[in-house]
Amino acid sequence: MQQDQLALASHQGAVRGWQDGFFDSLVVETFGVTRDNIPRPDTSLEKLAKLKLAYDKTSGKGTLTAGNSSPLTDGAAGLWVGSAAGMARLPDLPKARLVDFEVAAVDFMKEGLLMAPAFAVPRLLARHGLTFADIDLWEIHEAFTAQVAFHIKAWESEDFLRNRAGVEPSFGRFPRERMNPNGGSTALGHPFGATGARILSQAVKELAGLRPGARAIVSICADGGLGTVALLQA
Repeated sequence: MQQDQLALASHQGAVRGWQDGFFDSLVVETFGVTRDNIPRPDTSLEKLAKLKLAYDKTSGKGTLTAGNSSPLTDGAAGLWVGSAAGMARLPDLPKARLVDFEVAAVDFMKEGLLMAPAFAVPRLLARHGLTFADIDLWEIHEAFTAQVAFHIKAWESEDFLRNRAGVEPSFGRFPRERMNPNGGSTALGHPFGATGARILSQAVKELAGLRPGARAIVSICADGGLGTVALLQA
């Protein structure tokens, strides 16, 4: 199942990020705890496939499980926002420039739950004449991997892009290998009110490690029908 494959990739990326020390400078020790306990180094497609359905209790046709959905977690996150002059006073922190952003709102009773980023991302790219290949890093919020799978399917659909998002379908193949390299919300958690800052801070650090001028898209779904997308540049 595609959802379990995305969940497995999220856990593998998060585990790798912890092992490589990527998260060490992003996490503040609290009550003696220095590491998340959600990423599972021992998970597999076979284990994920055996989990019970989380919402569909009767028909058996559901697909969401505890393994391919983000866990509810406690957490806090923050990041600095400032002018170039202001950020120059913080020389030792990873930095990125906010180039532009796009906000979309949809009727989730009609378009589906958490689908707004599928509309926002193409519009943001089209405004800047960018394709998927021009984006070096994709940080996509994984409230559910089903929602991520839909976004990717929509972004690669000429019909959706032209007739639903209102842009010409000239973006090409979505680069899955550039998405959530250090794991996403499925493996790192989804603390309400802090997820956006967590994903942005992670994206900024990842982007700072790439070539000068590299671009990132941060895509966050919220409140059922809202989507906020940011275009960052190193």
